[in-house]
Amino acid sequence: MDRIARLLSMSARSSRIIEIGAGYCPAAPKAAGWDSHVVDHATQDELRAKYAAAAVDLNAIEPVDTVWQQGTLHDAIPRPLHGRFDTMIASHVLEHMPDFVGFLESADRLLAPGGTVALALPDRRFCFDFFKPPTMTGDVLEARTERRTRHSLRTAWNHMAYSVTASGRLAWGPGPVGAIALMDPFEAARDTWSNHRNDPLAPYVDYHVWHFTPAGFSLVMLELGLLGLVNWRIDRLEGPENFEFFAFLRRGTGQFPNVEAAQAERLRLLRQQLQETREQASAALGASEGAPLTVGEGGQYSGDQLAEILAVLRQQDQRLRNIEAVAAWVRTALRPVRAVWRGVRRRPVDSG
Repeated sequence: MDRIARLLSMSARSSRIIEIGAGYCPAAPKAAGWDSHVVDHATQDELRAKYAAAAVDLNAIEPVDTVWQQGTLHDAIPRPLHGRFDTMIASHVLEHMPDFVGFLESADRLLAPGGTVALALPDRRFCFDFFKPPTMTGDVLEARTERRTRHSLRTAWNHMAYSVTASGRLAWGPGPVGAIALMDPFEAARDTWSNHRNDPLAPYVDYHVWHFTPAGFSLVMLELGLLGLVNWRIDRLEGPENFEFFAFLRRGTGQFPNVEAAQAERLRLLRQQLQETREQASAALGASEGAPLTVGEGGQYSGDQLAEILAVLRQQDQRLRNIEAVAAWVRTALRPVRAVWRGVRRRPVDSG
């Protein structure tokens, strides 16, 4: 199934669709017969002018029904349309939203009962977000508390300081990463820091603010649901496929028989996220197969050297596992002795 078919997998031909940020690649084009309401940051003519020099099909850019540049999404949509849409499609949109929770709140207002959300999200392991810290629920909560409409200095700095390419590509996919290079010189990050202003009248500057893997996104959605901040749960996840994965949401939150089950699921997702990070590191360290792996303008290591480093780390990991196993055996073996010792210590001392 290709990506467009995936994004449309929760929609029928009769569905009323609201598509956010369709740009030059709409998933549900009106020209193909879809009943779509298109939301973008500019008009059709402005988008065509913006992408005139790019290698894209300008004719695919459709008339924009709602231009959304500030405020909440649901405030931008005419009120008679609230609760009328069957599906919201947002391909590579959510990671740009300063207020993650606010975007999903708007989806709740705009979609009809039984409505669904189809998302395509970049996987941070396979795009220029490679070195940026993974998004955790605390980051989303902070943005919600501040009701952010613009990106923070932290987001701006991390984008300018740590965005990378791999063999000249902004996005790649699972497998060997290739030669990694920083996209911007340090001076660009420094200028971003010195020029950043929290002025609501200043020009809006766009960045990726949220950096997810499938497990990381699942954890955030789970915890936001447990907090009662969103009325959406993940119906299914697909991917990663190339540099992205797909999340399909339905109303409701995750149901657990008890608090222990919820804790266990949170821990499972944290472990899964750690495994995803480990796979990312392994792909980067073993990517070049003898060719240098370049990180910005710094030093270079051959693929053989990196393979040796990885082998040492694996040996250390195995030693730790062996030590843990021996320690567990010793604890078990000493348990009877410790019980006897506790009994001796509890006896009253005979003073006479």
